[in-house]
Amino acid sequence: MKAALILLVGGNAAEAQLLQKTLDSTGVRLIPIADASPAVAKMEELRPDLVLIGSGIPRNHAQWLLERITASATLRAFPVVLVFYESSRAWVLEMIKLGLRAYIQLPREREDLRRRLAQHLPAGFFSDQNKARPAQLRESVGDRLRQRMAKKQVENAVVEAGSKTDFKKPILLLEQQYAEDCGLTVRISSRETSLFEKIDDYLLRFGGSNSHVVGIFMGLLVDGKVRVAFRDKSERLSLVEASDKKTGEAAIQLIDAYLKQAEAAAEPDTRTQKIIL
Repeated sequence: MKAALILLVGGNAAEAQLLQKTLDSTGVRLIPIADASPAVAKMEELRPDLVLIGSGIPRNHAQWLLERITASATLRAFPVVLVFYESSRAWVLEMIKLGLRAYIQLPREREDLRRRLAQHLPAGFFSDQNKARPAQLRESVGDRLRQRMAKKQVENAVVEAGSKTDFKKPILLLEQQYAEDCGLTVRISSRETSLFEKIDDYLLRFGGSNSHVVGIFMGLLVDGKVRVAFRDKSERLSLVEASDKKTGEAAIQLIDAYLKQAEAAAEPDTRTQKIIL
């Protein structure tokens, strides 16, 4: 198997150093490129397995690069991921609308960063993945097939639910944040928010991992509450109105319909309008 190739476009020194150390001994090649314009030619020449955009290039250059990639039938096949130490939520959402696959906020532990990068590479490129036994590989393929079959069973229902769902009607949540202090769990904040606002928030936190987000909010809608642990704190989400609880099938239909609607809203409108003077 050929070595995986990752292009890092506009990464600053800290981002490049962290990524290089993370990829050491994995067999994955990291090629840094200074700006967006030469990145397009390099993508066409090298056909990378993953494109990372760092914080060393202006935001309008990063947006231009994503627009070029999305507009090209060849380039849009390459996953694009942001790797920033800090970025605004609003701008990342705009980039997702342009075709960004995920956002990985730095810094991270190397193993965690490797795991997140591996999510966007074909299986088997990292050395620990290459050690998987054939039985394990067959099992993972079987799992994926079962997931596809389950998704197919609800797909028509999801489309129907999406056409009937009023996403402007809020499902209110109580968000409570807790932190550990001297061995005690202390509540540090409490506020009301909406289900769909929180889904957008978690898509950013978990790097656009839809499956993880769907699992969290399915638990919330079915059980009425859920706890999510982060490195430095935990969040407890609960439904304000008990009447908003749903069955498992209804919950996944609602969440998938929202995600599909958000993806559709992000697609450019190619319709033309005829004006008669």
